[in-house]
Amino acid sequence: MRELGKRLQTIVDYVKPDQRVADVGCDHAYVSMELAEKKNCTVIAMDINEGPLSIAKENIYGQKLDKKIETRLSDGLKELQSGEVDTVVIAGMGGHLIVDILRDGAAKLRPGMQLVLSPHSDLRLVRYSLRKQNIFIEQETCLSDAGKWYFVLNCTVGLSLPGEVPDEDAKADMMYGTWLPTHPTSEFLEYLEWEAKGLEDLIRSLEKQKTPAARARKGSLVKQLEESRQIRERLKEHGLE
Repeated sequence: MRELGKRLQTIVDYVKPDQRVADVGCDHAYVSMELAEKKNCTVIAMDINEGPLSIAKENIYGQKLDKKIETRLSDGLKELQSGEVDTVVIAGMGGHLIVDILRDGAAKLRPGMQLVLSPHSDLRLVRYSLRKQNIFIEQETCLSDAGKWYFVLNCTVGLSLPGEVPDEDAKADMMYGTWLPTHPTSEFLEYLEWEAKGLEDLIRSLEKQKTPAARARKGSLVKQLEESRQIRERLKEHGLE
């Protein structure tokens, strides 16, 4: 029996049923198999490395899901054909790589397509880049799983690609997005308080440095800490503790 954990289960929960799905960076195909079994999806499980893909194939055959899941060696979306899928899942990798995959594979995206993304890092860059590509974050989940903080983004490709989005618009909500501050959860508040402690420690460390770079970095962190404080206060107004 597969134990997905909260992060992978959230990814599965976001995917609509009966979809054709590309699971990019599928690793051992646990998400692919869950989607095939529980959501009646057909899946292309894709990975850049032969090793994980070979294990994924063994897992798929072991569960007798080979008629619903195809494995495919692919660098990002390169081996995906236009119109093959309705949904793209990209998880288990850094934000820079996710941004590169979506940028390089922009021709494979189509208006209305669902993207479910879970970057391990550089979340602000991901939010900014999505907005620049006219991809909209419809929902977002902040969660703690096995002692680490994760974010899962449920996105929709806009009606026009690529979108001409000014930088100032793309940067407006890149820090915390628009969904989480307006749909309060106790986990998001816990994350913000955890993050604030780290920011405060870093600011104190930078105060001991006298370089222009340290001063600039400190100013940026102070601004982030203030934005976080305002959001935390609003969340607590909803009764969250």
